[in-house]
Parts: sequence; structure tokens; C-alpha cells
Amino acid sequence: MEQIKLNKENPEIEFKLNSKDSYLLIHSVFVTSQKNFENEWTNFISKVKLTAELKHVVFDDQQGRIIDERKNQFPINLLVDPYQVQPILQLNTLIKNETFTKGINPDLKFYSILKLEIKDYENPDSDHTLLLNIEKFKIDD
Repeated sequence: MEQIKLNKENPEIEFKLNSKDSYLLIHSVFVTSQKNFENEWTNFISKVKLTAELKHVVFDDQQGRIIDERKNQFPINLLVDPYQVQPILQLNTLIKNETFTKGINPDLKFYSILKLEIKDYENPDSDHTLLLNIEKFKIDD
């Protein structure tokens, strides 16, 4: 298991998916802050959204600009129990790679990039960080 950090300075991370069997398992998320924040972390969690995006570049031009890509984006729910005191969320969220076809070609393709991102960051003064405990299979950073 390894740990990745997402915060306002580093709001996203991308992984390269190596096969149709690639997956990322997010075991848990720990909310940290430089300040003594007692119950402030629940306020932070309510204002931030964590999303995952699977992406495959279908076509790019000679200058390297992406002309066409296939995307599948979805939220990762950060739900807090009303009686929870510790700033750790047990997610056990499995993000599995998917296959698809392009046009009339029957050959199966798979997504090649997985991006995790913090979105809708409403509090620009916040110094909170999400520490995600993850497990990767057939994935490179």
C-alpha cells in the first residue's frame, strides 16, 4: 500500500493504466492540516469533491494536441458519519479499468489514464491535505 497527497497546491495526480485489468483501490482517506483544526476537517470535506476520470486519447495531431479522446468521469464520495471524531474515512473504493470499442471496429480498447482530482475547492485559504492510502495493480505513476 502507498500514500498519495492531494491539496490546493497539488489538486490532481495521473496514473498510466497498463492493461484492461488495471485497477486502483482507495482504502482510506486521512484529512490533515498544518493548523490545529479539531472539527474543521468536516467542514473541509463538505466543500471539496474528489473525482476520478478514466481517459483514452483516440487521436492527436502532429503537434501533440489532443483532437479526440474518450472519457468516463465519476465522483468518489467522501461521506462523514455524524458521530465521527477522527479525520479518517474508510472508503474501500475500487476503480477498475474498462474496455470499449471505437466506431465500427470490433477490437476492444481500454482506458490508458486514470486521474484523481480535488474539485470545487471553495476555501482558497484552506491548508488541508487529503492523504489517500491506495493499492495499485498494473498501474504506473
